[in-house]
Amino acid sequence: MAKEYYELLGVSEDASQDEIKKAYRKKAKKYHPDSNSDTADEEKFKKINKAYDVLSDEEKRKKYDRFGKQGVEGNARAGQQRASQNFQDIFEHLFGGGGRGRSSGQNLRIQTSITLEEAYKGIEKSFQVKRRKECPECNGSGAENGNTSTCTECEGQGQVRQVQRTPFGRTQTVTECPQCNGTGNIPETKCSECNGEGLTEQKETITVDIPSGVKDGQRLKVAGKGNESNGRPGDLIIRVTVEPHDSLERRDNDLFTTAKIGVGDASLGTQITVPTPDSEIQVDIPSGTQPGQVLRVKDKGMPSRRGRRTGDLFIKVDVEIPEKLSEEQREVMEELRREKEESKTFFETVKDFID
Repeated sequence: MAKEYYELLGVSEDASQDEIKKAYRKKAKKYHPDSNSDTADEEKFKKINKAYDVLSDEEKRKKYDRFGKQGVEGNARAGQQRASQNFQDIFEHLFGGGGRGRSSGQNLRIQTSITLEEAYKGIEKSFQVKRRKECPECNGSGAENGNTSTCTECEGQGQVRQVQRTPFGRTQTVTECPQCNGTGNIPETKCSECNGEGLTEQKETITVDIPSGVKDGQRLKVAGKGNESNGRPGDLIIRVTVEPHDSLERRDNDLFTTAKIGVGDASLGTQITVPTPDSEIQVDIPSGTQPGQVLRVKDKGMPSRRGRRTGDLFIKVDVEIPEKLSEEQREVMEELRREKEESKTFFETVKDFID
């Protein structure tokens, strides 16, 4: 029944997102399998994660309220992973990373802008970034002459362990040694180039293939091109902005545009030229097209990054009504009106005769 997920978190069906989040944190702490408490319950924890994933997402929550589990069942695995990661963030914030060992370097973040045409075809772009990398003078040892001694703080392990009493019970945490920055060694004489850190800021040109179908605001990851720490680099995160197009509007993978035609073309039909990110195409406007009518051209939208269905192109027809008519235009319009009235009278006469 639709109430099950609400009952798992202990909230009402009209609970706010803030109430749902607070309830999830409380339940997750209680049942987390690594909490070393009497209430630890892995199966219960998984169910709570699943419930939180659905109820914390407004679209999924609407589907769940309307259709129950069947409306959201397809997203179960991804949901559990996302909810688990949500709690892992809380866990690490409280206990300092709980057993991850040596940390990776920090991620670098940059931003780039591309046109809709470039998003359609894909493009290769190069970026010059400044990264903290292994010092070339000391090969990352931090020592002027390469001579180092074992760190006495961590006894060469590069890590220090602490046992803390927390709401979860007794928890052991493993963190990077602050004395040697995780290397396990202390330089006898600090390198003059990096001041003993073993890292220096260096410029590097990185070339990236931005794939076709990329969306505005999407983030691309280049693994291993962030700042280094203990020989373990972070990643380069590129946020892509797709610039607005003069005549095309993108919604997901579909494209929308407006075409202006005259009254005569709408009545008789015509052919128009419409832009796409790839090229201009010819589109037939059927006779009798009404103002505001939308025509659909299949597979002329944006490609999908994952090779799924290509979007469509939708054309809204804007019929321009002239404010002033020439004498010749007026005569033509009057003739059309007379023909319409005569046609209407004829069909009414036939209808009366049949009746």
